Parts: sequence; structure tokens; C-alpha cells
Amino acid sequence: MNYKKLLILSLMLCIGLAGKTQEIIRTNFIIEDYKKGIQEIELTFNTFIIGLDDKGGICFLEPLKRNNGNSWADFEDNPVQGPKNLGNLNVTYYDNFDSSKSGKIKSIDGIPFDYYSDFDIHDKKGRLKSIGKIVIKYNNNFDIHDVNGTLKSIGNININYNNSFDIHDPKGTVKSVGPIKITWYNTFDNEALRGKIKSIKGNTRMLHVTKAYSR
Repeated sequence: MNYKKLLILSLMLCIGLAGKTQEIIRTNFIIEDYKKGIQEIELTFNTFIIGLDDKGGICFLEPLKRNNGNSWADFEDNPVQGPKNLGNLNVTYYDNFDSSKSGKIKSIDGIPFDYYSDFDIHDKKGRLKSIGKIVIKYNNNFDIHDVNGTLKSIGNININYNNSFDIHDPKGTVKSVGPIKITWYNTFDNEALRGKIKSIKGNTRMLHVTKAYSR
């Protein structure tokens, strides 16, 4: 009987911990006509949405379910980084002891964030390196056919670009994101349309590429 109770308690604990695990539930890559690379990435987790810009930085963060309950709170400027709340999110930041990460997000609701630093000699420091177990990679000096610094992968999602082997397509434009294929108007089309997005095929609810409109 004791063994059965212990087993049941262990299962309940595992279920409880699994319920608190943050996972990406939706990934959106945003591309734009006549522009190279990826303009923005939106990662939707269980409790928040985070945006990454084309340089590997965090461009926005917001709760998945917005909470405006503290909009009436007092304000006091405090340059000392530490635990903070954004809506119903608990956000912590790296302190001044790590110069390459100082002021950057360290965790959101317990999910750790890491960044490339001086120890990553082939990658530009300061760029987002991981969110929890999700590793973010960029093309570097070893990727001789792709533009240095462009996004290479997020977790198991690989990003490919048109390069010197694609002689008719605009170089540096996104060719595929995971199983999603992107085609662009090229030299066989009207020259005025060259570099405009022609098609995006293979989108799913969990992973999709969307077109931004020129500002």
C-alpha cells in the first residue's frame, strides 16, 4: 500500500511540474518585400509573447493574457536592475557583474535566458543564445555561403537563404523556414517585381511565416 501511495504521489508531482513547464506554442517569422533576411520573430509561450529583431535582440515582451491591474501604480525611476514584474510576469535581469549581459533579461517566469559572450569567439556577443532549452544559432565565419550574422536556427527550426548557388534569386532572401518554402520574384519575372515575395507555402498553426507590409 505504501508503495502504491508513493507512486501516486510521484505521478502527481510530475504532472504538477509538467504543468508549469513553458513551451513555445506558436512561432511566427516575419519577412518583407524587397528586404533580405527575417525582419522579426514572434515566439508565443504559455504565458507570454516575445519578439526578436533581425539583429538577435529582444524587441518586445508582453503577457499572453494582458494584465492592466497595475496601470495605476506609482512610478519611481530605479536604474538598479533586479526582479521586476511586467503585468503578471516575473522578469529578472542580469546585473553589472557580467558586462556583456548587464541589463538584459535573465529569466521570465523562471525560464532562463542566455546570450553570446566573449567566450563565443565566432559569434557576436550580446545576441540571444537560448531561451530555456531552446538554442538560437547564427551564421558565422564557418558558414561561408551565407551572410554572417543571419539567423541559422531556433531549436530544431532551420532557416535557409538564397545564396550564390541560387543564381536567379535575390541573395540573402529567406528560402525556407523549417518545412515552409518561400519563393521570390526573380530574374525570369518582371524586373520591377524582382525581390517581391511570390509565395509562402507550408504554414501551420504552430509554425508560420507571414508577410509584413512596407512601412
